[in-house]
Amino acid sequence: MGLLIVFGLFGLAYGVVLQRSGFCIARAGFEVSLLRSRDALNGVVMGLLVATVGFAVVTMLRARAGLPSQDHLLIIPFGLGTAVGAVIFGLGMTLAGMCAAGTLLRLGEGYVIAWASLAGLLLGAAFDPFRRFLPMAWQVQSGGVWLGEIAGAPAAAGVTVAAIVVAWVAMGGKRVFRKRSLLTPTVYGGAALGLLNTLQMAAATPWTVAYPLGLVPGAMAGTLSHSAVRQALPLLVLDGGLALGALLATATGERYRLRWPRRAKDVLAALVGGALMGWGIQLARGCSIGGGFSALPSLSASGWIFFPCLFLGAWIGARVMRRLG
Repeated sequence: MGLLIVFGLFGLAYGVVLQRSGFCIARAGFEVSLLRSRDALNGVVMGLLVATVGFAVVTMLRARAGLPSQDHLLIIPFGLGTAVGAVIFGLGMTLAGMCAAGTLLRLGEGYVIAWASLAGLLLGAAFDPFRRFLPMAWQVQSGGVWLGEIAGAPAAAGVTVAAIVVAWVAMGGKRVFRKRSLLTPTVYGGAALGLLNTLQMAAATPWTVAYPLGLVPGAMAGTLSHSAVRQALPLLVLDGGLALGALLATATGERYRLRWPRRAKDVLAALVGGALMGWGIQLARGCSIGGGFSALPSLSASGWIFFPCLFLGAWIGARVMRRLG
């Protein structure tokens, strides 16, 4: 019960920060693909930098205390499925206009279209075509590789921070370092999310959103074990807390109301985009949060495959959206 309360509180905090800051990985994908703005990208980068440093500090403290170095981190298996799944997830994220965490956020904010995205996520997770038609793509996964084991946690974290900054400058140019570009609610929100992620990692495990979707096929087939449900329950509570936190932040900041979609094709795009995200999550074994925002600070090699492919998928999705109008 105590663990459920802890995860529920973290979920509430994530929901409030996301709603108030405007932090959004899907919007960062749009910016890199189509827009001159880099506000959302700056927020994502700030969150990664804070979490990478925070994760490294906690890891070193655990090592000094004689505790295992990797047990509290998110080290994800990777391979061909990671790349393909991340591209598909990025495409779906752009079509839906929200990622998995963004779907929970929009539910809390009252966006009815988010229910279409959530339905798509569940359908995509339940009827995963890769298991049936491309079994080898699903199986081509190596064991998780922790970069801290190769170079040591401090050195690996330093290289990760440097690589994130290089990628940041490459995508944003010199304007990302302008004072007005860094002192924004989105950047503050990214820093807060990175700190919250560090605290959650120190208390239990890093932040993930889509892990419970991996249980959907087993639930559909009636083969889901009680141990798997018990393991996923805290993360389900966290997801519910995120939506509730967004609702509370919306209700206290403005008059809460349901926001109905204007066009039927937007609902269809959210449904299709959600399904693509569900497929991508199953194949890559992570969404934009678990597969990228927590995997990179965990020094998981998979993150360096997932994030570039995520933005490639977002680039493809942005061009599809432009053609569809």
